[in-house]
Amino acid sequence: MRLRRFTIIAFLFFSISAIAQRFAVNENCREAYQHILALDFNRGREIIASEKSKNPDNLYTLYLENYMDFLKVFISEDEDLFDSINDISNERYDQLEELAKSDPYRSYFLGNMNLQRAVIRLKFHKYFYAALEINRAYRLLTDNKEKFPGFVPNDITLGVLHIMIGMVPDNYHWVLRLINMKGSVKQGREELMNALRVSDNDPDYTYLKNEVLFFMGFVELNIKPGKQQLDTLFQQIELADSNNLLLSYLQINILMKTGRNNEALYQFKKINRMTGYYPFYYLDYLQGECLLRKIKTRQAAVYYTDFLDRFTGKNYIKDAWRKKAWIALLNDDVAKYRYYLDKVAETGNDDIGQDRDAEREAESGKTPNIDLIKARLLFDGGYYRQADSVLSAMPVNGLTVEEQVEKTYRQARIADESGGKEAAKHLYNKTIEEGKHLTRYFAGNSALKLAMIYEEEGNISKAKYYYNLCLDMDFDEYEAGIHGQAKAGVKRLSD
Repeated sequence: MRLRRFTIIAFLFFSISAIAQRFAVNENCREAYQHILALDFNRGREIIASEKSKNPDNLYTLYLENYMDFLKVFISEDEDLFDSINDISNERYDQLEELAKSDPYRSYFLGNMNLQRAVIRLKFHKYFYAALEINRAYRLLTDNKEKFPGFVPNDITLGVLHIMIGMVPDNYHWVLRLINMKGSVKQGREELMNALRVSDNDPDYTYLKNEVLFFMGFVELNIKPGKQQLDTLFQQIELADSNNLLLSYLQINILMKTGRNNEALYQFKKINRMTGYYPFYYLDYLQGECLLRKIKTRQAAVYYTDFLDRFTGKNYIKDAWRKKAWIALLNDDVAKYRYYLDKVAETGNDDIGQDRDAEREAESGKTPNIDLIKARLLFDGGYYRQADSVLSAMPVNGLTVEEQVEKTYRQARIADESGGKEAAKHLYNKTIEEGKHLTRYFAGNSALKLAMIYEEEGNISKAKYYYNLCLDMDFDEYEAGIHGQAKAGVKRLSD
């Protein structure tokens, strides 16, 4: 009897040991992780192959391969590619489920894979399965946090999830209550900040820093893009990794968001020299945007064309055609403007604000005011004096109500970004008063910008008033993004 008991115990011990030995976060895996997050998939694959040769039972390689496949689909928006990797992804998932439940990496891997799948399914409008996977990811990662509160990698994905939950519109909160999902932007930010601190100070987690920076960057860009926070983040990225295409993409987004167009164009010169990385054709679109903001129409057209010729996804397609139409208009070619605008209606989808805006322009049948287009482009590039000169030279008479409201709004934005806060307040209020009944976004965004000014000044009551005023307005353009920032502002001031 004792011999039998010893045999069973020995069998269990060696079985558990065998499972434990099937997983290791070693130097090879950390290095592969870095290259994958840099979109240097060729080098990532080489390191994974080396690890498989040395440690064929290390299941970490399955997670790395899956992460690489996720990034490929996310960047390319290629639904056929997603379908082709679905079976192998399921096999990897099943194998990772075999890890011991006492290992925090098990639920971390499974939670991440569920969230990654959900993000892809959302891109392809597969909402039911995406909802199931988001819920599953939340359960896995929340349970993992309770069991292993000091396990830092978990904080990264859980932080992103908590921010996503915090951004859900109020009219959908009943769904969150129904499935018992809780989280806030503040909580998610704190979790990401904690992960960044640990990755800065603990050599075991240094390899995660670039991932944390990337998520933090897009949180800041989409929640409340304060210039100081973005500048600090930009400097941290500068120090992190100069050969990381994903972080370079984030840097370009930060520079474009803060009106530093010349610096963004310099970043493009750097990344255009980077070879061997996974094709990231959306960067062609962004380079076209930067060049157009400098009114470099001929050069911009080349990059928009490259994007349209090579990108396999559906997002930004309509807007790229619209920008080619604007280029034609800036070059006094109305016939070509009409031709390109017809392409807007025929291609892409309208999931994002820019594409919906392009679709509305195509459907309106109206030719936009060329001076307002030029002023908008110059402002977006941070060329405030040139933009103001264009607006100042516009005739006083002959503008439609909508054009006059847009002109006032553009002047408000220039004053705001140039430091003239009192002038900006006056012009924003004028925009709200004259534009609140229009379907354009000018009045709504003016209320948001006023709220941000008052929040920075410490005038909480006025900030809340304008955030709520923004939320009370209905408009057709960029409503989700503008309302999302206003909602985050209300929550921030209520905490």
